[in-house]
Amino acid sequence: MAGTETRGDPKLVDAVDVFIAGSGPIGCTFARKILDNSKKSDLTVLMIEMGSQDNPVIGRHHKNSAKLVYQLNTADPANQLIRYQKDIDAFGALQPVSVPPAATYMPTLGAEAWSPGSKPLVSAFNNPEQEPSVNLPGCAVTRTVGGMATHWTCACPIPHPEEREASPLPKEEFLKYINEAGTLLNVNLDQYDLSVRHNLVKKVLQNAYGEDAVKNLPLAVKRRKNRGYVTWSGSDTVLGETYSKNGSDKRFTLLAEHRIIGFVRENSPLIGGSDKESRIDYDRLRDGTGAIKFAYVKDIIADEYLLIPAKYFVVACGAIGTPQVLWNSGFGLHLYDNENDPARELPALGRYLTEQSISFCQIVLKRKFIENIEEHEDLLGAEHRGRCAGHKAKFPDDPIHIPFSDPEPQVTIPYTTENPWHTQIHRDAFSYGDVGPRADPRLIVDLRFFGRQAIYESNYVTFSNKLTDIYGMPQPTADAEKDSLMMSKMCEVAGKLGEFLPGSYPQFMAPGLALHITVRIRTAPYKPIKTKLVFDLTRRYSAALFYELRDHTCTHWPMMSVAADGIMTHVEQLNSNPVGRTLSTWAPLVYAG
Repeated sequence: MAGTETRGDPKLVDAVDVFIAGSGPIGCTFARKILDNSKKSDLTVLMIEMGSQDNPVIGRHHKNSAKLVYQLNTADPANQLIRYQKDIDAFGALQPVSVPPAATYMPTLGAEAWSPGSKPLVSAFNNPEQEPSVNLPGCAVTRTVGGMATHWTCACPIPHPEEREASPLPKEEFLKYINEAGTLLNVNLDQYDLSVRHNLVKKVLQNAYGEDAVKNLPLAVKRRKNRGYVTWSGSDTVLGETYSKNGSDKRFTLLAEHRIIGFVRENSPLIGGSDKESRIDYDRLRDGTGAIKFAYVKDIIADEYLLIPAKYFVVACGAIGTPQVLWNSGFGLHLYDNENDPARELPALGRYLTEQSISFCQIVLKRKFIENIEEHEDLLGAEHRGRCAGHKAKFPDDPIHIPFSDPEPQVTIPYTTENPWHTQIHRDAFSYGDVGPRADPRLIVDLRFFGRQAIYESNYVTFSNKLTDIYGMPQPTADAEKDSLMMSKMCEVAGKLGEFLPGSYPQFMAPGLALHITVRIRTAPYKPIKTKLVFDLTRRYSAALFYELRDHTCTHWPMMSVAADGIMTHVEQLNSNPVGRTLSTWAPLVYAG
């Protein structure tokens, strides 16, 4: 019966082989690899997700998702499936990580109304411990089945050698895993070659900078039979068709709207002393030590608390969520009345935080490129000019001779030693850059330049003993340092294409808005931890995943590649376990980012 289990008296559920917290692309990589390679007929993989499942297909990208007819004002099922591809400005579903309290004084408020005076409001929606000057105000997370892959840009450039110069992986091995991740994500280079705008933007920039300097942006995307639309890769792509429909494989279960609070450990604090009447103090799991025994989970809808035993626990809750869960389970440095306990496991937890800087602008393509575009033999091939001529003939009153359904550009100027930043020149800045009715969207191009960051221990996220976020977890608080930006180069590139759209002039976006944030989990860069308590997947998994790729544009793209290899060690161990084997008194904890 729902709601009968209280926070202090959770329900013990059946044990599983593998428990995965988080349904993003990293968690789904673990699930896919385990399910594909396990020989156990009675294998049980349980994945939980704090957010809701917004699509019958697990983790489907929102740009592929159906929307209600009344929202779209259309009864056409095809239109329901591609709403965001028709209107990119409608896209985005993010929650900020740490919001400093706003000033509460309102000079026009009536005198008899209650006011907090000079005190800040205490609310789960803000963080009174956050210092605004060191915050990442743009940093946000998605709490939904599929995680950040429900709305990511799908850009998958291969990291430049300088971006992975300290990686312990040999080049060939690294590229092997990147290719494997590309297969899981369905990465392609040619899916926008049919676009008039794509070829126009690409050719203009190649004329300015050379053919080798301007490339197609590698994208996790596949064009549909209706060539006007594409299918964007999400966590469902990683899972594959066999597992992405919940219930289609009895070995795999997804529980949405279930929140991982932390882990019950062998020495978790007790209430009532050490006698037989004592019980675990679930409000103080952060003070626990010793072996992992259970995942402590809340069924949010039923208001029910669960204890879930497993042979393997995987934490794949993102750059903030993963250290948040581990910190709440006794890992990392905690603040006490005396001093930080040097015996704490994972003392680097939450430190070495990095996030790419981002400069942004929007331009309207130049008149000389648009007028009589069907005649520009120097910029477009015969096929694309023919499409423009056909549009002109069909819609003679349209002054823009570009088909209405023409896909957006997807172009990049890759990272180089001379220009150490990643670029995306397209039309996909969903959380900012709303064009609205000001200009024809066929003429708008977004330019986003992502800067490389140095890695410093002094950049970090901490968690509060007192405050919680809106889901009741320890409140994250950011501390960051500024880095250099690449504004002048972006302005130069923009000038080759057009004029700045009023209101979208070149600007530095709020720190954190790139949504490529990473933090350190482990203690040492190259030595895998292998103890009775915690161990990493493999040396190459732990080192490459958490240390060497954190200034790359899309962090889960290279992370997936190494996770795919590392998990195989543990699949083999699962295969060797006899059916009905009694769970050991401890289980390995794999922190997957």
